[in-house]
Amino acid sequence: MPIYLKEQDAVAFADMPSVVAVVRGAFAAQARGAALNIPRRRLEFGKGRLNFMAGGGEAGNRWVVKCYGSSAHHILLYSADAGLLAILEAGGLGAIRTGAASAVATEVMARRDAGKIGVIGGGRQARTQILALRAIGIVTEVTVFARDRLKRKLFAHELHTEIGLPVRDAASPEEAVRGADIVVTATTSETPVLMNGWLAPGAHVNAMGANSATRREIDPEIVLRASLIVTDDIVQARQEAAELIDLAQAGRLDWEKIVPLHKLAGLPALPRDPDAITLYKSLGIGIEDLAIASLVYDRAMASGRFKPL
Repeated sequence: MPIYLKEQDAVAFADMPSVVAVVRGAFAAQARGAALNIPRRRLEFGKGRLNFMAGGGEAGNRWVVKCYGSSAHHILLYSADAGLLAILEAGGLGAIRTGAASAVATEVMARRDAGKIGVIGGGRQARTQILALRAIGIVTEVTVFARDRLKRKLFAHELHTEIGLPVRDAASPEEAVRGADIVVTATTSETPVLMNGWLAPGAHVNAMGANSATRREIDPEIVLRASLIVTDDIVQARQEAAELIDLAQAGRLDWEKIVPLHKLAGLPALPRDPDAITLYKSLGIGIEDLAIASLVYDRAMASGRFKPL
């Protein structure tokens, strides 16, 4: 019989350094052929919608199905031997594992001296993106823009308290990313919020908010300018990464140029032109959910606090 973990219990077992490590391991397993990702599907039911994705791996012979709609997120963790192991409320876990995947990409793609972070977005995903970069020791200061002035000031104050580093709010997205070594976009915008002309030479971009074919966070010129473009899953990117899909359909981008993250995860930082722009297009995939769900389940069982339903 499975255990059931509510949101607050699940996230309590998911400290960011550990999640970065297991997500890195999941992509390394995929590179060895020991993990399989099933891209997201979006099902329409009249006015309702259900999204689901899946991932499986050899470690522990486990797999997950993640299902979510507008108000509920759940991961179902299975094993070949015991069947359903756990049902986890996964809204918070989703934000944590997405941040961790960006960290795995950034540690390989960004300049070795990167530390100044510019963020567009002031929600839960923006926070976990910064916490993940902090977990790999790459943050020295943060500047954030969100459209709501009070929200961004509160976000900056709370993040400063949490990470113990300078965090300031900016009056515009351009101001937020000016001179940044790493730029994070964490919005649900349907039109670009980050323009090519704002990026400093050598910047690395983590574009993580637009994960459907109707959303576009970044100027297409950034994609064309980038010397290296990485995404967490090519098949899913062909369905959801509008900034890439648009350019490919116009004949301006070859999908062969896009590198899947598992090809790079765990490698030393890549040699790079110090003025080159690099781009990680995050979508959020099933093997990331497998990694964090397995970590949380094992820790929950070891705590002795949770009993099967």
